[in-house]
Amino acid sequence: MEKECIKMVRGRRKSNLKKDWFDTSFKILSITVIVLLCFSIIYPFWSIFIKSFMSDKDIIGNPLALWTNDFQLDGYRAIFTNRTYNFGRAFLNSVYITLATVIYQLTITTLTAYVLSRKNLPFRKTLTFYFVFTMYFGGGLIPYYLLIKDLKLYNTLEVMIFPHFMSVFNMLVMRSFFLNFPKEIEEAAIIDGASKFRIFVSIVLPLSKAVLATIAVFIGVSQWNNWYSAMLFIADADKRPLAYALQIIIEKSRGTNSSIGGEVQVIGKSIQYAGIVVSILPIMVIYPFLQKHFIKGVTIGAVKE
Repeated sequence: MEKECIKMVRGRRKSNLKKDWFDTSFKILSITVIVLLCFSIIYPFWSIFIKSFMSDKDIIGNPLALWTNDFQLDGYRAIFTNRTYNFGRAFLNSVYITLATVIYQLTITTLTAYVLSRKNLPFRKTLTFYFVFTMYFGGGLIPYYLLIKDLKLYNTLEVMIFPHFMSVFNMLVMRSFFLNFPKEIEEAAIIDGASKFRIFVSIVLPLSKAVLATIAVFIGVSQWNNWYSAMLFIADADKRPLAYALQIIIEKSRGTNSSIGGEVQVIGKSIQYAGIVVSILPIMVIYPFLQKHFIKGVTIGAVKE
């Protein structure tokens, strides 16, 4: 009997040792994978940031550098002082375009989504189908270009704002949120004598901060990175947004440098990296303040009871 008990105890010890070894190995593997993932995400940003302070010669000579002992601001000085790039003006243009578009689109998207979420709205399904239809079919680039010309929006900052009427995807996300909005709250407000407009402004909107912040981030990032519309409809350099100016920087920051054995092309990498840093910096600064609302808004809008 004692021998059997001893065998059982030893067997349990071996089993526990195997389990502990497996758990330890799994933790080490998990930590290793997480560290590699974090490195793969952080490294590109850090590499661009450091290279924006390096000279073109150092960047070409050491493309994988994580640090430099010779910090210089030639790239930043070039993009803000060289009128060929006109980066400072482009930055201000993008700030104006993005803020105006966020306010404009967010207002229209919120009103449309709230109306389409009302189940007693006549032809609600037909109207929703009309909006969804535009996600898959468009009028074509040439008719769109002619329409912009006829509306006298060509080569104006407003061409970056007003034609982008509303994103149907954003509207559907917000509509899903309003569909799950507690009806008891609205019914209590109606009993107290509140009008529908008062309910929307004083009750629904204050309780919808999460989804509003989410849609604002979607609109802001999309508009901040929009260079295609500027390429089509903006001709003056003083009216270019930041994203389009960055593309021009990448195209034009090129030169030649003579060296032993012939002519070698030297690309203005420091100018390109400085432009990229300035372009992504506002989004990286603002996003952490909206992160909790962003995550909550996406989750709420995606769940349907």
